[in-house]
Amino acid sequence: MFQPLRSSALRASLRVAHNSSSSRLFTTTSRLSNEASKAVNESSKETSSEKDSHLQFLQNYYSEELLESIKLAETFIDPTHFANKKLPKTEFSPPYLDDFSKRDRFWDNLKISDPSNVDFRYQLQQAKVDIPPGSIIEEKSSTRQNSVIAKGLSLLTGLDSQYIERLTAKPLIMKRVSNQTAKGKIPTNYALVVVGDKNGMVGIGEGKDRVEMSRAVAKAHWNAVKNLKFIPRYEDRTIIGTIENRFHGSKIFLRSAPPGFGLRVNHYIFEICELIGIKDLSAKIYKSRNGMNVCKGFIEALSNQQTLQELSLNRGKKIVDLRKTYYSSESN
Repeated sequence: MFQPLRSSALRASLRVAHNSSSSRLFTTTSRLSNEASKAVNESSKETSSEKDSHLQFLQNYYSEELLESIKLAETFIDPTHFANKKLPKTEFSPPYLDDFSKRDRFWDNLKISDPSNVDFRYQLQQAKVDIPPGSIIEEKSSTRQNSVIAKGLSLLTGLDSQYIERLTAKPLIMKRVSNQTAKGKIPTNYALVVVGDKNGMVGIGEGKDRVEMSRAVAKAHWNAVKNLKFIPRYEDRTIIGTIENRFHGSKIFLRSAPPGFGLRVNHYIFEICELIGIKDLSAKIYKSRNGMNVCKGFIEALSNQQTLQELSLNRGKKIVDLRKTYYSSESN
């Protein structure tokens, strides 16, 4: 009788111990879950307070419709993405923004009576500004020199001096050459300059000087303005038809191109086309690709091309714009 009683007592004690251990486990897990829920609630309260402050800040600057769109946009952004990122503390100032703390010499002194009715098709004129007594507005030496050169060229060519100052000049070739004589080699600076107004007028000039390259460039610029000539263009963007020209050892083949084709040409021809105002052109150079021959041959080819009126007179035909005749909505 005693042995089974021991075994039953042992079983009862084991059952009590198991129940107590399970209750301990349950209490620890419940305690942990309660702490986690409290942390989540606190974090949610913090995030909700941050969101409320953020929305109150945005309400000062945006309307309700924009606020709704901003809320939708911010829901797709994970806030943890910017948690560990450090923003640079360097100041950023884009060069294309105006500094309104400074006064502009032109835009702040305009003759505008009614700003709402400004016609920008006409040139804006600058208003007269009172110069303080004792102050002198000095002109730059380069502009004064250019104006003197422009006045001299206007007397020589008959063109307006302001038009000559607005011309764009590009020195395409600058090199140092030497002439072998009985006294020895005589070095000389050589420059080739092309001048244009980007609207059909172009001129090419050469200059030499034994002392400085700048003098050679100035002489070439002078000769280029003297040699200005008009280049006919089709639709003010390309040449008329195809042109073949041979200048000394260079053979130049030019072909007109549709709108948007661009300039697929030699680099010398590219610079000259920008000065003329040609936007679409295809060119190929055969045999010699000497820079001087390419530049001179290209301008010679453009100046010798026939206009549409000359072609119609030579063929005895009448020019008809097919696009306007067949595809225009205007009724004749």
